[in-house]
Amino acid sequence: MAYWSYNDGKKPTIILVHGFTGSHEGFQYLVPLLNDFNLIIPDLPGFGVSPLPHDRLTLNELGELLVDFVEKLHLPEEPHLLGHSMGSLVVSEAVRQEPSLFAKKLILISPVPAPIGWVDSRLPGAVFGQLYYKASHRLPIAGKRIATSSKITRFSTRLIMTARDADLRRAIHGHHLNNLNFISSIGWYSRLHAEINRTGISRYKTALRQFDVLMVCGESDKVTPMKQQREVAQKIGATIVSIPAVGHLAHYEKPVELARAISGFLR
Repeated sequence: MAYWSYNDGKKPTIILVHGFTGSHEGFQYLVPLLNDFNLIIPDLPGFGVSPLPHDRLTLNELGELLVDFVEKLHLPEEPHLLGHSMGSLVVSEAVRQEPSLFAKKLILISPVPAPIGWVDSRLPGAVFGQLYYKASHRLPIAGKRIATSSKITRFSTRLIMTARDADLRRAIHGHHLNNLNFISSIGWYSRLHAEINRTGISRYKTALRQFDVLMVCGESDKVTPMKQQREVAQKIGATIVSIPAVGHLAHYEKPVELARAISGFLR
């Protein structure tokens, strides 16, 4: 696992875990706002520049690899974990497997709340995503074009963006288009996407209740809606902070508010 570290020194450590199709670069706007912490940001296996060990890798194994990664860092004290979107599931899996390895405060940003049901506002997006990844994987000629289509990527990004600033919108599109250069296995993406939709942090209720959990959510998030976030926060005993006028991309669009919530919680 490739990783990047910032602000080395005698400070509390946060390990930041990115979401599906993302990489360490997704946290670049957050990094300069968290100077009071050592920050360690890996590319999960199969994302960014970290190689995919095999194309049947599951969330359970991603959690296991995160545990192995943290153990090999030999940190002087237990680190805090922060996970965005799919990263919230990887973090939850890691603390389920080795709870004593981590500090007792967790931060979950726009976490995946619960499995997607048949009567669920997230269902259309999940179906679109599955069709996109299956077509990309199974069509012998057109599949690669679909998988790396800038038009589809721009369309899906516009659906979850709330930023109105033209420069910021261009930057976010640029980050998401750049991620197309690091697709490790579109077949694995398809399987992992389906597994994410069948999972949620609600499945880790027992493990998460051992920790002090902060959930930071965007009030306009269509990917992980606030109503479902509030319901799961009650189940796992988490504190929930909502950021107004932002959706699923608070780490891009509202990094100041997000950093303030994180720092206040850890202090």
